Amino acid sequence: MCGLAGWFGSGVSPDAGHALAQRMLDQIAHRGPDGRGVACLPDATGFLGHVRLAIIDPEGGQQPMWSADERCAITFNGEIYNYQSLRDELVRDGAALRTHSDTEVVLELLRREGASALGKLRGMFALAFWNGDSGVGLLARDALGIKPLFLRRDSQCLWFASEAKAFFAIPGWRPELDAAQLHLLLNMRYPAGGSGLLRGVSQLAPGTYLEWTSGRQHVRQFDVQTPCPVAATDLHDAIFDAVRAHLVADVPVACYLSGGLDSGIITHAAAKLAEQRITSFTMNVGDDPAELANARETARWLGIDHFAGDLAPVGTEILDWLLWHLEVPKINALQSAAVAQLAAGQSKVCLSGLGGDELFLGYRAHAHLARWSQAGRLLGPLARPVGRIAAGLLARHHGGFGEAGRAASMLAHARQPAYAYGLLRNVWDGSLPRESIYGPRMLDQPLPDAQAWIAERWPEELDPVAAMATFEWRNKMVDDLLWQEDRVSMGVGLEVRVPFVDSWLVAAAGWPPQDRPGRKNRLRAAFANTLPAHLLNRPKSGFQLDIAANLDHLFGPILADWLSPERVHRHGLFNPSFVTRLLALERRRAHRWHFFMLLLMALSHRWLELFEQAAAPPRHAPPIARVLP
Repeated sequence: MCGLAGWFGSGVSPDAGHALAQRMLDQIAHRGPDGRGVACLPDATGFLGHVRLAIIDPEGGQQPMWSADERCAITFNGEIYNYQSLRDELVRDGAALRTHSDTEVVLELLRREGASALGKLRGMFALAFWNGDSGVGLLARDALGIKPLFLRRDSQCLWFASEAKAFFAIPGWRPELDAAQLHLLLNMRYPAGGSGLLRGVSQLAPGTYLEWTSGRQHVRQFDVQTPCPVAATDLHDAIFDAVRAHLVADVPVACYLSGGLDSGIITHAAAKLAEQRITSFTMNVGDDPAELANARETARWLGIDHFAGDLAPVGTEILDWLLWHLEVPKINALQSAAVAQLAAGQSKVCLSGLGGDELFLGYRAHAHLARWSQAGRLLGPLARPVGRIAAGLLARHHGGFGEAGRAASMLAHARQPAYAYGLLRNVWDGSLPRESIYGPRMLDQPLPDAQAWIAERWPEELDPVAAMATFEWRNKMVDDLLWQEDRVSMGVGLEVRVPFVDSWLVAAAGWPPQDRPGRKNRLRAAFANTLPAHLLNRPKSGFQLDIAANLDHLFGPILADWLSPERVHRHGLFNPSFVTRLLALERRRAHRWHFFMLLLMALSHRWLELFEQAAAPPRHAPPIARVLP
């Protein structure tokens, strides 16, 4: 696991290019504490840069890596779990490989087969490859979007990097907020579309590659091969196969372990399959107050070493560090960063249960949408007027973010599943809310319709629950959960692997999902004979803070500072009266969406100061987690 940066294009001399590439790598040095390198492409047609966290072949896998004849080069971020079998095929075909790294396997495959080789790779990756034989540069990102790859184009160069902050080194570029992207983020609570908040910066879409030739570029999808060695009906063995693949490493592998089912399954499989004793990590955070006790109980049953932590006091230095690494305001990143820091103290690699609820429809929201769909069918033409009347009455008591009011509004849109889904996920966009929430800087910009953004990407051919799962797998999974997991783990020099987010397992589990919310029962049934009932039957518990109970305790002084009248006026993003009204709300769970908005607004102010106004960024992670006895 590493970080990459560089560019294809002319206009930068070799001497200036080396210095510029090093400055780009300085911005992402946290991703690779074990080494760095820079390669100048022939005729100064670009540079490849790399910082390394050594996991596979620590001695021989240095990058950027050149082919034996120094005609082709690659910089690669990620892990290829089937690299050994691909390596064996290459050797049988006569390849003389010099290392035992997955990087060289990818390099040789791309040289021999071009972009068609990408579909063979089982794993997570973002890469830049230069083919000196054809004069073609290639950028690619894994099929499920686990690893990031940011792009910026100008008249002479195509710039690329694992994190957008690397572009700060580009001469003459001034970072600027993209108001349209902030608007979508405040509605979706993640960087919708994957671009982040910097104007002119985008990401290569998952499962695509970009070919660059003499300034011309073409983006295409690649076909993914999923030769899962077990039958689709044997879910237990398919999950074990995924975990076995994700254990490939030349360093010990540990696990995140909550009190729930998904991480329990992953840790159980890892404990059975790993050659060394497994260590697990958890945080004393979650919806269930027994989360820590449940995790410890699971660890005892598995017979593994277990370490637990608690959140350290939250100060501005922690939130500055989070913002700098995430590059966007985010909710619930604090606890993910804490468990990553806890694990990084002892491990380089951790397996996570992330993706289990997305793949097997384990969220309460899936059941809510199923009930909405059923209610709409039962009420027929009455659904719209009943829902509108109820929504109007409830809005007087709960405001724009009240759950009961949103449920009624969903009923009023019984024939519009994409719109109802937006309401379920608390999308609030509309002319009146904009005027209530925004200040002049936002209101002066053309902003997209957040509900229309969802509708454009909604798979209409599927039933509402399957469509929701598919939409979130393509969007929320990539640009919320995986984005967050990559940034907070890389910020502390830890590689997190996600066996549930595996192309081969997704194919074995069946996708798009046809079994609706009961799909999670398939997962329980698959492990009914191997896991204890107390683990199988635990209710879903979110890994999140009780924001109403912790708002003042954790964030009170920060909110008062970052949402002060002076800052609200100076930045011009938000309406002062709206900020004042939310700050005065009673700290009740019914207002948690209001409090999420408060945090996002405060973090947006600080984002402006760190990224647009060049406040000094934090260089080292402050203590986020405290080890519990």
